[in-house]
Amino acid sequence: MRNEPVLILINKITALIFCPLLIYSLLSAEEQPGMPKQHLNIAKTSTKSLLRLFSPQETPRPNRHPLLSIFPDPLPDGRSTVTMEVANQFLRPDFEFADNGRTFARFDGEDWGLTVDLAQEFGPLVFNLRLRGIWRSGGCADQLFASWHTLLGTPQGGRQYAPKFRLDYTLMRDGHLVAQLINNRICFMDTDLAVLCPFGNQESGGRLGVSLQAPTGSRRDFSGSGGWDELVGAALWKSWGYFRFHTQLEYAFLGISDINPYSLVLEHRTQKRAWVGAACQGCGHGFWSGLGLDITIGYTESPYSVSVPRIDRSGWQQHWTFSHMRFPKWKIGLSEEAGTYTSPDLTVFVIKKF
Repeated sequence: MRNEPVLILINKITALIFCPLLIYSLLSAEEQPGMPKQHLNIAKTSTKSLLRLFSPQETPRPNRHPLLSIFPDPLPDGRSTVTMEVANQFLRPDFEFADNGRTFARFDGEDWGLTVDLAQEFGPLVFNLRLRGIWRSGGCADQLFASWHTLLGTPQGGRQYAPKFRLDYTLMRDGHLVAQLINNRICFMDTDLAVLCPFGNQESGGRLGVSLQAPTGSRRDFSGSGGWDELVGAALWKSWGYFRFHTQLEYAFLGISDINPYSLVLEHRTQKRAWVGAACQGCGHGFWSGLGLDITIGYTESPYSVSVPRIDRSGWQQHWTFSHMRFPKWKIGLSEEAGTYTSPDLTVFVIKKF
């Protein structure tokens, strides 16, 4: 679409303007002229405490497209958490048929997910069990998206040609049904068990890890791959003052057989993923001085080959995560595509750490 580059440019300009303003407000709140020395020392002590709390690289946010949700989840950070998230999916109706009719793909729906991470230390290692459940339905955000595009004066992206509040996740290739979900349902996804080996400290360090994904979900409704899947990954982080920089790299493998219907649409059964980001965290008690922001860019390789560009090409996402000193165990954020249109239109998440 002609307006897509304009929307991408708006996203980038927003980030360039908002981030420096937020960082400046956080820093200026701790450097007020005339501050008593004892107060300044208290502020410095608070800053160090917050850095110890927020510095480790946390579990990066995954791409929640149904076709990518069958792969192992990202390597966890080794802390027990509960995450609630909502993702809205939509594929333009004019992209449903491709490759001279060999492919039929329809993705229109809304996912309300609950993810539970249970972590336990055993010597130098950390074991993490991840359980995921999703309520998939037609949702309630279709009209909100339509109104938002109308307000901005931008195209609807094909939503005006699709029924509102519809759930239809369908993928067919050469007349064979790969997977389908058209009725509201609670889906129990594949289960991940990860083993982590952290090193360094909370201000500067990293971790290595592997995970095994068990086929507890159903292949028929995009709840799992139908096989035993593996993942290997590494994360690094480094803190300087108020700022933290982090990255995570992963390589995943789907352990499916040749008779698995997913083999009809996969060009290869491996997937590379990467995240890189930066964060700043205030240590004041006011709204602005205690606010923290993490901006992460994520890359997800697409192993699919169905002649639908928004399925076949690799995707980029932007993840914005907010935190606050008054609620150190809580985070809230959103994920949006970053110019490739290969991910959910919008994902909102809330994280509670234990």
